[in-house]
Amino acid sequence: MTTKAAKNTSDIDVQKLIEMLPKLVRENDTVKGAIITALSGVVATKDDIKALIAEMDKRFEAMDKRFEAMDKRFEAAQQHTDAKFEKVMVILTDIKESIGVPFEQFARNVVSRILAGEGTPGIDIKKVKLKDPKGIVFPQTKEVEIDGLSEDPPIIVEITTILRDREKVEKFIAKKAFVEKQNGKVYRGFFVASGSQLSQNELANIVVLLKQHGAELINL
Repeated sequence: MTTKAAKNTSDIDVQKLIEMLPKLVRENDTVKGAIITALSGVVATKDDIKALIAEMDKRFEAMDKRFEAMDKRFEAAQQHTDAKFEKVMVILTDIKESIGVPFEQFARNVVSRILAGEGTPGIDIKKVKLKDPKGIVFPQTKEVEIDGLSEDPPIIVEITTILRDREKVEKFIAKKAFVEKQNGKVYRGFFVASGSQLSQNELANIVVLLKQHGAELINL
């Protein structure tokens, strides 16, 4: 019997038990009571048991404080990361705003040079805002902003730094239709972008869509 008990004891992974025991004692009153009961056969007095319990509680309290400190450090690190991300976004916004207007003028000049190369030099393409009282294009603003417009010859231009989706192209087509209906003539359209995030297949579809509506894509 003694040999069997000794054998069973030797099979216990003591290191693993040591690692698990603090958590079990803290979370399971039954385990805590069992340990105290077992120790009571060795410890001489109830005062010793109380002292043992008090010591265990102190250790668990210290562990809780360490975990709390770790949580605070993690939270502080996360807040620091969020602050850095916000700062980067502000910088990117500033860059976008700073290059937006110069790029628009550059894009209008590109269209003017294309027309000059085709035999129509000196075209004045201007940015304009048109009233849209019925909100046909933009119901919220009742106004249509055109990045580039010429009446003779009739040219309409949409300019974006990065072409990210088809929706912006569809809005340009709606603007073109609005201007054509308002002025009673057909405009040649140019959609100018400094780059694109779209796949080759998506770009090909946009080229076809623009061509169907009398416009072309200039992807610089």
